[in-house]
Amino acid sequence: MKKLYILFILAGAFLSACSDFLEKAPITSPESGGYLASEEHLTSYVNFLYTGLPTLETYGMGVFGEEKNSDNILAQNYERRLNGELQESNGGSKEWEKGYKGLRDANYCLHNYAVPEMNETDKILSLKGEVYFFRAYWHFYLLTRFGSIPIMDDLWDEHATAQGLQVPATDRGKVAKFILEDLDTAKKLLYPRSKYKGLRVSQEAALILAMRVALYEGSWEKYHAGTDFAAATNASTEFFQTVITLGDELFTKGLKLNKKENDPFNAKDGGEAFAHLFNQYDLSDISEAVFWKKYSISGGLTHGLSALLSQGTVDNSGPAGLSQSLVDNYLYDTGLPIDPADDKFKDFNRTFEGRDLRLIQTVMHSDCRFKADSDSKPMKVEIRTDENKDEVVPPYLLAGDNQRSITGYHIRLGLDPLFNKDKKGGETALPIIRYAEALLAYAEAAAELGNGTCEASILEKTLQPLRERAGVTYVAPTEIDPNYPVFSDQYTLTPILQEIRRERRAELALQGFRLDDLMRWRAGKLIQNQRGKGAYLGKEGVLYRAFSTDQADELDKITLTADKWMDPLAEWLPAGYQFNTDRDYLLPIPLNEINLNEQLHQNPGWRK
Repeated sequence: MKKLYILFILAGAFLSACSDFLEKAPITSPESGGYLASEEHLTSYVNFLYTGLPTLETYGMGVFGEEKNSDNILAQNYERRLNGELQESNGGSKEWEKGYKGLRDANYCLHNYAVPEMNETDKILSLKGEVYFFRAYWHFYLLTRFGSIPIMDDLWDEHATAQGLQVPATDRGKVAKFILEDLDTAKKLLYPRSKYKGLRVSQEAALILAMRVALYEGSWEKYHAGTDFAAATNASTEFFQTVITLGDELFTKGLKLNKKENDPFNAKDGGEAFAHLFNQYDLSDISEAVFWKKYSISGGLTHGLSALLSQGTVDNSGPAGLSQSLVDNYLYDTGLPIDPADDKFKDFNRTFEGRDLRLIQTVMHSDCRFKADSDSKPMKVEIRTDENKDEVVPPYLLAGDNQRSITGYHIRLGLDPLFNKDKKGGETALPIIRYAEALLAYAEAAAELGNGTCEASILEKTLQPLRERAGVTYVAPTEIDPNYPVFSDQYTLTPILQEIRRERRAELALQGFRLDDLMRWRAGKLIQNQRGKGAYLGKEGVLYRAFSTDQADELDKITLTADKWMDPLAEWLPAGYQFNTDRDYLLPIPLNEINLNEQLHQNPGWRK
């Protein structure tokens, strides 16, 4: 067995799923005859599988900082993929290694599973279901990054030879169907959410992940049809219908949005109920948090997000800020879209007046505190005078290092209302899978099946409750918003699809969805030759005048557009992001994998 492991390691990163794990002593040895044959061993191993899922990092932003890979966050340390800077030699190595490590770990468990059928309790079967969930999760991780991939449906250790490694990639559509089959198996074995209050994956989590997979592949196959990125067969209609079928099953499970009326933390309005999904310590009693991760000082697991947010950080690797386009995405509370060209939005404070409450909870604005210390002053954007100078606290446009906002917009979502200088670590929970995502997926799939339209009743049970929770009057989408961004020259959106995409961006901001959405929608036009902008900083505006006169020289060094909006990436991206629409929708398969496995072929556009 040891010789086999050595061969496997030497085989290279194609099977890198084993690399880290094999350096650790196993729980017990397969040769002992009792390996993964008991509930204790199985529980221990499956708990280990959870460590690869999205997290909040000890020293970083974790999930909340990911969206500098999209148009939601502008970062001085910008995403190289968006600028077409990745190289074939190493552009996808980290992701390939991570994905196949996750698959290897899951398959190792399934391959060595040795619980006799007579001893398979409901708990053991649910644990087995969790392993199928993780195998599906990692195949989907790879699908979104590389498209067609070799399916790892068994433990490749058993044939780790040059000949055994000749595994062809499976067409992306078939990969998606394999993932859905694994999730169906998982669903049938898993406990419902109520068993562990969302702290472990569940039937409902498997259903929502399956909806995510089917929606992703359906829209990819629709919008990339006829390109080098297309699946062998366009089965988009079948995948969209799968979303509807899964959603109809999910709707019988009794999940609810967290609203003012049922919020366990006594929210004063729907916006605060939404915020409580991200700034509380225990989400057990919020069924919308279908799957979430708990942090606690007493439990020995904390994160660095609370400290970073309390300092104004958006990207822990350098100055950054939320984009103006994200701010412009949110509706008025009347249900109508804004006109970004309206002069009133040059006033930082008026930008937040009468808007979707999710904007209020996602972006820092006047009267919000960064932290709970009694001497901590809330942000206050006001024309500075001798009388109020001690109270005015503008965004950190002139701060040093990572605390500096390059757009004027800091993150409020996830800000711990109890965090102070004496806390030893962050304890706010991380929602990983939410019921809200399922509502959005259902609405989008229904509209795609209806060629951009769908029954009013579907929107009334999906979009309407999300908007009403956010304090937005629901208005049935009937007219095109002329100010809504253009995603592509290859297609136009109906009013309903516009509003579904708007709603998705508002509801899922800073939760790691935006890049995948842009890729599956073939939305290169939103990226290519664009670089985003920040808040208005004209000298007559309140944001500029919130700083003292002796800071004017530093303020005047900030690059602005011709009409005085902050242009933070002009120096680094003078022509905007150089996203290559003939290549960058997928990452390159690592060259060492292609050299090892002669049946692999490089993704489109990467071979010069």
